[in-house]
Amino acid sequence: MKFSKEARIGILITVAMAALIWGINYLKGQDFFTTSIKYYAVYDNVDGLVKSNPVMMSGFRIGIINHIDFLPDKSGRLLVTMLVKKDVFVSKDALANIFSSDLLGAKSIRIDLGTSSEKANDGDTLIPILESSLTSKLGKQVGPVKDKVESLVVSLDSVTQMLHQLFDVNTKNNLRNSISHLNNSMNSLDNMLSSDDGKLKLMFSNLESISRNLKNHNDQISHIITNLSQVTDTLAKARFASAINNADMALEQFNGVMNKINKGEGSLGMLVNDQKLYTNLDDAAKNLDELLKDLKANPKKYVHFSVFGKKN
Repeated sequence: MKFSKEARIGILITVAMAALIWGINYLKGQDFFTTSIKYYAVYDNVDGLVKSNPVMMSGFRIGIINHIDFLPDKSGRLLVTMLVKKDVFVSKDALANIFSSDLLGAKSIRIDLGTSSEKANDGDTLIPILESSLTSKLGKQVGPVKDKVESLVVSLDSVTQMLHQLFDVNTKNNLRNSISHLNNSMNSLDNMLSSDDGKLKLMFSNLESISRNLKNHNDQISHIITNLSQVTDTLAKARFASAINNADMALEQFNGVMNKINKGEGSLGMLVNDQKLYTNLDDAAKNLDELLKDLKANPKKYVHFSVFGKKN
């Protein structure tokens, strides 16, 4: 059977129009070739859900959103009509959960089955659930972190201002001068300890000389102390007592200086440059040295015992 050109054109236009109508209705949620049943859910807020968005179950598309309308009771609630494939089991106590189907925030309905084994009938109303969006979840989690970061920034700003005030020009100059003075003091102390003509080094040298003389003449000094009551020469006795007193005074003064240095009291530079202390130590060393030489040369002048021969 042959069709005329006009008939073929008419048939082609009719098929194209039918396909166009079917496509438009499919996008609207109406599919003439699929048997579907209707389910309803009532929401206070659909959170951006629109007509023709998919209805999902276990990650699989089972239907579409057919209509979204306000309820006639003027409550502001919304009635969502879903077209679901007839052969899909939906329990009586199933949940209709509005959720974000992608990162861009597109909304869909996910059917979560309940515990009932009875299938929902055509026209039944499912339990509505509005799931928090990804943006809302992130906002709830990021919110406390944001508050903490803001508090930290405020604290850092306060610390920065305090440091700026602390290290102003005057404070920096004072700190620089203090470090310079401390460095000079350390250099002076090092010079006193290391230089040959340093006062402190001479004091230690004199003390060493006193200790060495005392050690070398320990026996003679012991005899002198034992027989001190027998000394007949008043002048010699006076010279010996004076020398011992000077040495004892010098040792006490030196011990005091060392204690103050160990305790960190006073200024070390003033202590080590104390001319009186240095003079006392030097005089004591000289007096003791002269006394010991005289004692060695004239032992009979100080004591009376038979070790040195017949008593005069």
